[in-house]
Amino acid sequence: MTPHFHQTIGIIVCTQKNTTKVPPFAESIYFFQLAKIAESHQLEVLIFNPKQINWTKRTVLTWYVEANKWKIGIRELPFVIYDRCYYTSTAHFQSYRPHILRIHHDSLVQFLGRALGGKIQTHNMLKTNRMIKPHLPETHLYKDPISVLSMLEKYQRICIKPNGGSHGIGVVSIEKQQGGFHLKGRTKRNQPFEKRILSESQFIVWIQSFIQNTRYLIQPFLSLYTKEGLPFDLRILVQKNAEQKWETTGKAIRIGKSKSVTSNLHGGGDAIKLEPFLAENFSIDQIEKVERQIDRLAKIVPPHIEKKHGKLVELGLDVGIDHHANVWIIEVNSKPGRSVFLRTGELETRKRSMELPVQYAKALLSQKVGGY
Repeated sequence: MTPHFHQTIGIIVCTQKNTTKVPPFAESIYFFQLAKIAESHQLEVLIFNPKQINWTKRTVLTWYVEANKWKIGIRELPFVIYDRCYYTSTAHFQSYRPHILRIHHDSLVQFLGRALGGKIQTHNMLKTNRMIKPHLPETHLYKDPISVLSMLEKYQRICIKPNGGSHGIGVVSIEKQQGGFHLKGRTKRNQPFEKRILSESQFIVWIQSFIQNTRYLIQPFLSLYTKEGLPFDLRILVQKNAEQKWETTGKAIRIGKSKSVTSNLHGGGDAIKLEPFLAENFSIDQIEKVERQIDRLAKIVPPHIEKKHGKLVELGLDVGIDHHANVWIIEVNSKPGRSVFLRTGELETRKRSMELPVQYAKALLSQKVGGY
């Protein structure tokens, strides 16, 4: 079958240079499975780098699955596009930005969802909702070392994190102690470290050297630990379905290593099911309180962000639960992964998480076809 314009779903990716990997992009296993699901809906998935679009001919060099193998070929630019571009640095993002904007401005192309900006932009959108605001930790952009020292005066222990970062990379806990500062976290190259700095002047030199020109956020350090002292958070995956309505696909707990500041899977963490985790770490009353809060946030956060930001297809809500059963929004991700459900063994949830973007894309394609 030769796919026609309205029978394809495009996925834009950042391709890797100087690699022997085939295909040369991240998430190839996920995309292969998406392609098989799309096939059952008489749709074809085309994966491509947005830099390779020929706008004169409206064609692009794409990867696709045929007879259970990856193939490559020139195809017509799809109408519906799923953004799965991941950027490793600001420079990397800037090299793709004009190409992404060119697609956004094209009237014959529709994104499943618009990627969110940095953490501070998302925080500022969320805090305008009075029901969401109590779940947000105090957050400021780093301006200079004084802004960090001021937060340390207020909270004694704080957390700094890159505005555009992910996977816990570059996240550092800073605690003011008698006779100095205790630092613990991950470098920008994702290496775990721990150190003690004795004087304020040495600390100022360190933080300037560490942050450099990267945009950083400053927040109070939230004590989000299990009874065994392991860092953890909760991933809630919410997605649009075939009716173009939001639904909660799944929830899972991510647990970090004992000496880690974050619970991210990329930092060597693991994942377990939510219910047994809550039963082990909280009382019955606390569990009811937690479930009420997370269900409410899963319902109100996606439509609120969509209203402020523009169309979305899915969100990963990363929330923390403190010892008083208060729920805190740590991060909102518009390009969430699904590996957490593999780790918990919830294979039906993972399958559903892959089916929903295809169903939503099909709904948009049906509207397009009906419009002609």
